[in-house]
Amino acid sequence: MGKIIPILMLMLVLVQNVTWAQILTESALPIVYITTEDEEDIPDEPKVNGTMGIINNGDGMTNSLSDPFNYHFGNIGIETRGNSTQGFEKKTYALELRTEANQDTSINLFGMGKEEDWILHAMVIDKTQIRIPFSFYVFQQMGHYASDWQYVELVINGDYRGLYLFCERIKRDDDRVDIAKLSEDEITGDDVTGGYILRIDWTYDYEGAGFESQFESQSGDNMIYQWYYPREEAIQPEQAQYIENWMYRFESAAFSNDYMNDQGERYTDLINVSSFTDFLLINELSKNSDGYKLSSYIHKDKDSNGGKLVAGPIWDFDQSYGSSLVCSTHIPEGWTYLQEQDGCEDLESMPMWWQRMMQDSIFTNHLACRWSQFRQDFLSLDAINNWIVEDTTLISQALTRNYMRWDDVIGEYIWIEPDPLPETYQEEVEVMQNWISQRIAWLDANMPGNCEFDVITSVELPDILQASVYPNPAGDVVNVRTNEAVQINLIDAQGRVVYRSLRPQNQFLIDVGAFATGTYILRLEGYNSVGVELLVVQ
Repeated sequence: MGKIIPILMLMLVLVQNVTWAQILTESALPIVYITTEDEEDIPDEPKVNGTMGIINNGDGMTNSLSDPFNYHFGNIGIETRGNSTQGFEKKTYALELRTEANQDTSINLFGMGKEEDWILHAMVIDKTQIRIPFSFYVFQQMGHYASDWQYVELVINGDYRGLYLFCERIKRDDDRVDIAKLSEDEITGDDVTGGYILRIDWTYDYEGAGFESQFESQSGDNMIYQWYYPREEAIQPEQAQYIENWMYRFESAAFSNDYMNDQGERYTDLINVSSFTDFLLINELSKNSDGYKLSSYIHKDKDSNGGKLVAGPIWDFDQSYGSSLVCSTHIPEGWTYLQEQDGCEDLESMPMWWQRMMQDSIFTNHLACRWSQFRQDFLSLDAINNWIVEDTTLISQALTRNYMRWDDVIGEYIWIEPDPLPETYQEEVEVMQNWISQRIAWLDANMPGNCEFDVITSVELPDILQASVYPNPAGDVVNVRTNEAVQINLIDAQGRVVYRSLRPQNQFLIDVGAFATGTYILRLEGYNSVGVELLVVQ
């Protein structure tokens, strides 16, 4: 909790500009107020100094601009970020939290774990303002890390900037990409085997900040993997050589006729297969025009921690779910990983191992199982539409203000968008829902593989944890019984973990009286088992 700024001091700041105050006076969402030393445009880089105050009275409470900065106040560095979105007036920002001495400092904001680096995502191309958080939610429900987030309303230097997604930046961290820290002196043995994060992205500004594969991308050029963690300036020659050699082991196996490399390793033995099937499913479900080839990541932990290659985390999903003409992704039919539609570009960063995997029955059988499992749960049409309704209801008032501020967006062409162009926000949401329905129908009919012959599930998926949860629905206290010690995660409708605890005993109580009414997911994780229950709080 940051120090509280007196109301009078805040009001002195607010009277500098009344134009945005006519739009925003109070909100059901946290209000983020940023002031920079230079009130001109915030540059792409370097970060400029400023302060950030957050007004947040808690779930279900109204936040008013007459309230003090009662949740957080402190120094920051801030810059704009993004590639093609830099040309829009509504910018995405990268934040670095700082002390009074302007040193980096890590703070837990909105329950997302301590960190110094955060993103204020404008989601400017996506007129529904829900495509990115929905994609994060889906990937989390698949069982993988994706950035946590909080909807906020943003004011910068007295200018109301609209609805934003305050979210985690992709980083190696116990609360983010949970792999081992790789120190500069770790250059031999198990030490050098992890952790690593590699990025697949634009190659025009690559300039040697990574390595070239011995195998081709879809363009025919050698595939390039860029350093992300450790950074180019920190990675040691022995570490760079290790991960390059390791990727060769994986790729040489994937591209061989029998999927085996010269060391007798099958590529499926070197990767977390479920992470790759699920990465493909989220990109195919959304027909993400940037999928696989831009803002894509893979990571590897130390061998002593498993050491397999993991696909993810995911990131850019603003051009998705039918919103863009790029690579014909507005058409609900067809496979995106083939990159064979009209207008597919950036093929120099498109890996070819997705096509090899989709020719492998061991991979596709597991893919079929994962799809079937998800379709019966959070990817049922009812579950998807319920999430969309709940999310758009949560942000409805902020959406109205956002499109008062940016009144040249709805009903206007701002990107490479398909016809006919929706004329209202509600039409935007309905078009997205209808597109998802058609896309799922196509995937249901065309998903390869046979789940009956899946050999991955038995070794990669955990057992089902036996648990009883009562009463359900619950008002104040929930009783939970399990057959082993568990890690508890209570997840709300937006995919956010609102309660987390480690319980060594087999019977315990959870106080839910302070939580908002609604449906939650209670995820119980044992040593090698997982139990999931729907919990209704009323």
